[in-house]
Parts: sequence; C-alpha cells; structure tokens
Amino acid sequence: MSTDTPILRCTDFASIAINPSTSSSPSHPLDSPSFSIPPSILPHLEVASRHLHSHRTVAVPTETVYGLAASSLDPEAVQAIYRIKNRPSDNPLIIHVSSLDMLRRLLPLNYTITPLYLALITAFWPGPLSLLFPSPNPPPPPAPQTNAIRMPSHPLALALIHHSNLPLSAPSANSSGRPSPTQAEHVYNDLNGADGLGCILDGGDCGVGVESTVVSGLGWVEGGGGQVDILRPGGLGVEEIARIVEQVDGQAGKTEILVHGKPWRSRKASTSTSSTPATLSKPKSTNPSIMTKSVSSLPPSTPGMKYRHYSPRVPVYLLEPSNIFPRPTNLPDQAESSAQAVLRQVAQRVPLSKARSKRRVGLLHFENSPLSQQISDASEEKGIEIVPVSLGTSVASAAQRLFAGMLALERERPQPEEGVQMDTGEGVDAIVVEGCSDDGLGLAVMERVGKAVGGGGKSGDLSNGETKDVQGSGNRFWVDVTG
Repeated sequence: MSTDTPILRCTDFASIAINPSTSSSPSHPLDSPSFSIPPSILPHLEVASRHLHSHRTVAVPTETVYGLAASSLDPEAVQAIYRIKNRPSDNPLIIHVSSLDMLRRLLPLNYTITPLYLALITAFWPGPLSLLFPSPNPPPPPAPQTNAIRMPSHPLALALIHHSNLPLSAPSANSSGRPSPTQAEHVYNDLNGADGLGCILDGGDCGVGVESTVVSGLGWVEGGGGQVDILRPGGLGVEEIARIVEQVDGQAGKTEILVHGKPWRSRKASTSTSSTPATLSKPKSTNPSIMTKSVSSLPPSTPGMKYRHYSPRVPVYLLEPSNIFPRPTNLPDQAESSAQAVLRQVAQRVPLSKARSKRRVGLLHFENSPLSQQISDASEEKGIEIVPVSLGTSVASAAQRLFAGMLALERERPQPEEGVQMDTGEGVDAIVVEGCSDDGLGLAVMERVGKAVGGGGKSGDLSNGETKDVQGSGNRFWVDVTG
C-alpha cells in the first residue's frame, strides 16, 4: 500500500555556500568546490542521501525543473526512475554532477575535455547546459554511445549531489508526457505515494522553468570545419552557445551550428539584408527545418528527441499572433482570423459539460500584448468563460510560468453559477497559449508549447510541429491582431 511521500522543506537553501577550488593543484574553480550547508538543511540532505544509497529516488529542485533523482551508478535505482515515470525505456537520462572531478570519473580514461567544452563549462556551469560526452562503458550499438551530463546551479541540487557523493540521473519529476514540475507541490500532486520515491526536497520555485539545453560538441574540430549540434533547445539560448563557439574558434563561421541536426542562422544574420523589423520577421519555429526532428531509426541520444512531452490532460491550442507570425500562405482570404472567431473555433471542439453552462478556456498570455487585449475584448463571447493566466512580459518569465500555468489551469475550479449545479470535476476544458518569437529562450518556450499542442498527457511520437494547411484544421491558429 502506498503512503504519503514526505515533503522536506528546505527554505534556507539560499544559505548554502559553495566555494570554488582554492588549492594550487586544481586547474579550474569547479574541480573540487567545497560546500557549507546550514544546520536546518543538513538533516534533510541526510535523509535524501540515505534514500539514494538504498536504491530509491528523491525529487529535488534544479534551476530548470524538479528532477526525479537516482544514483547514476545504481542500475536498480535508475530502473526505478523509469518505473515511477512510466518512461519509455529508450528515452535516456541526463547525469548531474557537483564538480569537474566527479565529471572526469564518468568519462573514458583516455578522454580529454576539449577546449570548446572547457569554454562552455567555464561560461555556463553551473547552469542549464547539458553536454554530450562519450560513455566509458557504452552498451552495444545501435544504443547511444554517449552520456549527457550537466552541473545544475540550484544550491540544493548541488549540495545533495556533493553530500551523497553520487552523480545523479534526474529527468523531470513527473509522469512521462506530462508538464514538467516547477514546484514541489507539482511533484506531490503527480507522484505522491509512488513506490520507490523516498522524499521530495522543497527548494521553492524553479528559476528557469524549462529543461536544460543539450549540446553535442563531439563533432567540433579544433581549427574549424566541424559542427556543434543543439540536440534540445532549453534554458540557454542557441545564440549564447554560438557566441562561445565563435570565441573559441577565433572567428564566426568556422564551425557550423546545428539545431536538431539542421543548419541554424542567428536572427542578426538572417535579417542583415532585410528591412523587416526583427519583431515582425518569420520566427524560426515555423520552419520545419528547425522545429522538426530528423526521422531516424536510431535510439535517441538525449531526452526530448523522440517522445511527446509537456501535455496537460485537456486539449491545448497554440495562437500565433500576426505581430510575430506571418500570415500562412495557404490561409484563405475569407478565413475568419480574429481572436473572437478563433475562440469560437476552439470552443466548438470542446464538449460542454452537462453541469456547466459555459465552456471554460484557459488562456496563457503575455501581459499587455495585442493578442491578450483582443482576447479580453472577446471575453464576453456567448457560452465561453476565459480563465487567464499571465506568462509575464518576456520569454524569460514565460519559461518560468509555462508549465506551472498549464498545471494550474488543469486544476482551476469553476466559480459557482447561479441556478447551475456545480461540476465536481476540476480544471478548464481547453488551454490556449499565446506564441512568441523564438529568439534566445523563446526557442525553448516555443518547443515546449509545440510539444504540448494537442494535450492528453500521453507519451508518443512527437508531431512535426508544422502549421496546418487550413486555418483551424489542427491545434494551431493564426490570429490577426491588427484589427
């Protein structure tokens, strides 16, 4: 019989002091940092460490999302991750370390960290960057011969790795296919009582809100001519990766930057010959060469390459406002594209509960945007109740709030209606999300939204993310906000 999973409150996590290596022998500040852990947190780390050394898992906050952590050196515990999450067996895990000394213990004996990787580590570790390294003991091909490894920046995650002296495999702490948790409460609501989950460390809200950027620099060639592939856009923008590559190379263009194996060009380069303002230019996220994963029979080498993620239990629709997204060339001239018309189309697809007089549509929107203003003006549309949740004013705030907003809307209880019996269910009937430019962190936000479109909270092959041929034929709607 399952029991409640304890939540261990670590409100003083900001008091954890992490000091860089100071002796003359280490060559890098992250070689062997020391930790000072306050007495209020140390007992919780002791409990979590005992679970990790006893083949169990622990939910722990990182700066990106909460992770379901287990010892990377313990096959039984790693299998518990897959069982608890109902995660596909070929979906790999990212390993988390607290020092470069721990990293080196996970690498082949004859492997030397390249100048590019050292520069990326110096610039972005600890932080939301995972790097692909060769595995010291890879399984037989065609299984991946690599491991994705990162150093999280949340002090509680680093302290747990250090205190337990274990590298931790830690995918998001949620059932596979569901929105990733950014609060301890999200983990509890989804995984409470799961067999093998020892405890949940509560370290507050996650600061970044989307998973780490995964980069393969194994194709980089010193001196130029190689490639760097962003396998999963995340909490670190592609532009930042390209900047470090250019610094190491000594000039731009020597190394080809790829996203999902497809050539990537910076917005600055793509608009240098155009007078169109960047805010009105076509986002890369509408280009199948960027948003579509290459079809391959090989197992994925990193999370996010094959399976659907981030899906709430209700249908999700993406709204593409005209001030950012160009009008689809195949959209008929007579197509109704106002916010009011799009709301009607969404509502028509949502069954009306017998206990409700209106369809409840959750809206994840940017504050003071033209689209949100139009939606507000259309909120009196007959038979529709809009439940707004702000994504803030920037892609950074959108990344922080996206998953939490989806999860909140799933559970948002309706207000009592006069003369109508209350529905015992929870949540909205559908969610619409305002799209954004894919500059910087926006690429990660749009990828997560693209994977959530459709909803249902199930694992499965990822849809290709292309705009549908006819307005309203899929779950994406272009909205004319100029009217």
